[in-house]
Amino acid sequence: MLKRTLTAVGILAIVFGFVLGLRQIHVAFVFGLILVISVIGTYEMCKCLKATNEYNPMMIVNLIASVAISVFTYFFDYQGLVLSTLIFIIIMLSIFTFDHKYELKDVFASIFVLFYPIIPIALFIHINNLAVGLYAMLLTIFVPAMTDTMAYFTGFLIGGKKLCPTISPKKTVAGAIGGVFGGIIGALLIWLLFDVVGLFNSFNNVVAVSIHETQWIAILIYIALGAISAPICEIGDLIASWIKRKAGIKDYGNLFPGHGGVMDRIDSIIVMIPITLIFISILGL
Repeated sequence: MLKRTLTAVGILAIVFGFVLGLRQIHVAFVFGLILVISVIGTYEMCKCLKATNEYNPMMIVNLIASVAISVFTYFFDYQGLVLSTLIFIIIMLSIFTFDHKYELKDVFASIFVLFYPIIPIALFIHINNLAVGLYAMLLTIFVPAMTDTMAYFTGFLIGGKKLCPTISPKKTVAGAIGGVFGGIIGALLIWLLFDVVGLFNSFNNVVAVSIHETQWIAILIYIALGAISAPICEIGDLIASWIKRKAGIKDYGNLFPGHGGVMDRIDSIIVMIPITLIFISILGL
């Protein structure tokens, strides 16, 4: 438990430091970090699908796609993301047509990797490019991180009825409830840092954010956001766990001691990304 906790704190501190520090230089440096995450996550997912002995995704093509789609998104935003995705779907279908070592299911597996995790991570690049990029990125990271942390500690301390024993035997109902409170705490941390303290207002490539002039209304909005986001983040965790279980592997990788690989760490963040985009769009940020 101590090893897991220290690793979790270390990962969060490093990510926070890198995102904040690199943005002081230029948003392109954060893009480089996200690009590395995309490549590693793509490799881990391809390896996971291969482990099923049922699918043979086009790993090299997927790895190239992870770079190309990220680059196109950085320079051309949504248009670049859509165009590059379509191009790689056509490339995959063409390879399937002329290289008969691939079955139709292998093409579907390769396309699956485009949508999980490549495109969500590319959307994170879009978030990084926004004027409110730091705010949106930290929101996308803090809510899932606190959801996971509180779910783990609550489940560990209270135990009780299992949540989904066939998917993830260690997760409990108590942990899931604790995770909701964690998501609310994560959202309120963003409120505290940006709406109240304005901690980053003097930093480069950062704009001041205040979602409502009346603080108690802002608090209610953040509580609602955390309460809605946390269960979705927990579902994102279960999705990744079920894929691993079907593949017969424990972790996607071993990059982080006690925490597995990149995909083990971003499974909740992946489903948080569209929530953040919807949230800032509604608020007009």
